[in-house]
Amino acid sequence: MTLDDTDASAAVTATLSANATGVDVTTGTDDSQIKFNVDTAGTYAGSIYNGTDTVGFSFTTAGAPTSMTLTPATQTVLVGAVGTVTVTLKDANGNTTQPQNADTVGVASNGDDTVAFAALTSTQLAYGVFDDTIATQTAGTSTITATPAGTLPGSGVTAQTATLVKSGTVSNVAIAGISVTTPANAANAGTQPNRTAKVAEGTTALVVAITDASANVAGTPLRFKAVLSAGGTVNGAAATAGAPQYFNLTTDALKQATLSLTIGGAGALAASVLTLTQVNVTNATVSSGGVEAITWQTPAVQGSNIVPTPTSAVAAVGATTAVTVQVDDSFGVDQVGWTVRAYRTSVLAANLVGSGVTNASGSAALTVSPLATTLNGQSETYVYTATPPVGVAVNGSISTTVSYTTSGAVSTMSVANGASATACSNTSCTLVTLPVSTVPSSGTVAASSSTGTKTVSTGVVTPGTLTSMMTFTPTTTPANLVTVTVPEGVKVSATVPVAGVTLWSAGAQTAIVSSGAAAYVWATATGTFDITFTSGGVTVTTKLVAINTSADAYNIALTPTSQDVVKGGIGSATLTVTDVFGNPVQTSTGSYLTDDTGVVALVATGELLLAGFNTDLVAATGVDGTVRVAFIAGNASGEGSITAFPLNATSASKTPAWAPAYIPPVGAPAPALTSVAEVKVGSGPVTTSMVIVGSRENRTIIVDGSTSGIAAGTTVRPWIKFPGETQYTQGAASRQIVAVGDLGAGEFQWQRQTSKKIYVYFRTEDGTQQSLRIIIPGR
Repeated sequence: MTLDDTDASAAVTATLSANATGVDVTTGTDDSQIKFNVDTAGTYAGSIYNGTDTVGFSFTTAGAPTSMTLTPATQTVLVGAVGTVTVTLKDANGNTTQPQNADTVGVASNGDDTVAFAALTSTQLAYGVFDDTIATQTAGTSTITATPAGTLPGSGVTAQTATLVKSGTVSNVAIAGISVTTPANAANAGTQPNRTAKVAEGTTALVVAITDASANVAGTPLRFKAVLSAGGTVNGAAATAGAPQYFNLTTDALKQATLSLTIGGAGALAASVLTLTQVNVTNATVSSGGVEAITWQTPAVQGSNIVPTPTSAVAAVGATTAVTVQVDDSFGVDQVGWTVRAYRTSVLAANLVGSGVTNASGSAALTVSPLATTLNGQSETYVYTATPPVGVAVNGSISTTVSYTTSGAVSTMSVANGASATACSNTSCTLVTLPVSTVPSSGTVAASSSTGTKTVSTGVVTPGTLTSMMTFTPTTTPANLVTVTVPEGVKVSATVPVAGVTLWSAGAQTAIVSSGAAAYVWATATGTFDITFTSGGVTVTTKLVAINTSADAYNIALTPTSQDVVKGGIGSATLTVTDVFGNPVQTSTGSYLTDDTGVVALVATGELLLAGFNTDLVAATGVDGTVRVAFIAGNASGEGSITAFPLNATSASKTPAWAPAYIPPVGAPAPALTSVAEVKVGSGPVTTSMVIVGSRENRTIIVDGSTSGIAAGTTVRPWIKFPGETQYTQGAASRQIVAVGDLGAGEFQWQRQTSKKIYVYFRTEDGTQQSLRIIIPGR
């Protein structure tokens, strides 16, 4: 029973009427609860008096507990989640009632679950009901037992049990990446998926981004163990120092997940460490799985936080060199009003060559100059210190080396790439192979360099490990800064992309890198692009080939969306497949395209039939991302339509953008999965088209063609490809479209001897009309 005193400043005392024999009264201060422990059932009255005000009260008690329930009798929770059991005490009449002061109820699990309150006291059961929570650890079934003690067993109260089923599975395949994304200035380090990170002292909100392994599918459950070295709280729950807590995550359509954590108490103080470890369903560490150790650190300026630009340069003998020095703390916070000094060779007053003060952006501008005795071909190294407005100087650990030449120019520059394709220099730049990368259709840029190459003479692509990023590393002699310039549709960055984090829209058209340092390049357009490097009067231009694959198929379009054809006429529409950036996508098999990912299904309805007099076909686009879809109109006026949609809509091998529950990249529209071309059949104009049908008789293949709107006598030629070949080749034979004869008007026929599987299409000699590609199986 709870009473609120009307006078907020008064102390509360309790007075009971004479019939309150055997009553224990617990009093407190203002706004406290007053608990009456009554061991004789009845009605009680009393008053509360604070010296000025009096309030009366009365209450009726239930009987002593004679039974106990534990509910629910059975419940199922996902492994790692929390279950709740409710302990209820009742008297002989079924009324919820409280126990005596000496009474307790023990709650335990026969599994490795953690029970929040293992011994419920009479205070917790003062209202006769208490909810206890069970933190599950591993999959399986546990029995939760509530055991009465004190006077309860003597009153007939017996132990009760409930069943807790812990369901679900957790992947034991190692994730690909893990990193702290909030706070934004978290310093992630190490090699994925084993990382370390530092956050500023006092940071309470953390977001950890997780990228799943390619061996798992979207929607895979993952599990992580969190251990806080200093104790404190995690998401509001007490965390004992060194004790594990567990978190379950499920990846999204991009096979990514985030873990949001709120850290409190000692956990957010300097030197505290939170270690996140990927575990399986039994809480065992996943082999080679993701680990991130996050350390709270007091922000400070260290030697590595004093960063000069450039770190290497070339200058004319006797010339000064402008240097910008950035001073940040260990979490990237700009330091304002620090005095930066530059010294030749070592920090000695006699070697001081320049100084400056950091502005609001933490940047100081100064110049360095050589000794008067410096000659052509010699170099000097300049070191730096940074002194705060109050405090002692910090010695920088990064220096600037200036090489002095008579002209102030570099002598040579070479550019290598991450694919080991032909390197290029200002003395030799004959490109035999070109580096190849893919477009970043996932929305983020790969952190590892692509190793794909393309042979210039043959056009053959050797995929290696294709990724959406290519590294280019320029090296100059003497060492000097290099400016990298890329065209529209291509981006460059001096900073390595973060897997699953760096957006395709990041980067710029230019970047400056040091000699021997990598420039990171990616393209959202497909094609061959010039990548230009300039330094010290020298320019080198190399190339990057950007491609997409059938897995990048994103949008489906049929054009025209409406047209008229005559009854019995032949018409056509163009099917186009593009990626998220609008680049054409080739979905036909060949070369490294070895499956039907991205292939489109076509269905004709109404007064239309597709090639071969079918109502449904599949279509694969060519290198230009298109294929012509021929159709035959019925002999009656009416309407029809052709609908295009992804083939194998439930197949795991289809393009990611066509999978159920696909989530578009940041800033991208939803994929266009369906397109419809409407056709009105009647007395409209004749549509020019060509349809072929293939068959085999033993070793002879036969192709029958029919045309509409193409003049009789027009020459058509076959284009053929055999398995293993990557391109179609024009056949030696030709045929003319007949006006009359054994064949019908507008038709032609072609035969060839071969027992092999063959791919065939026909087109007019001027290339203006082309049939659909067909496949004739081998004998």
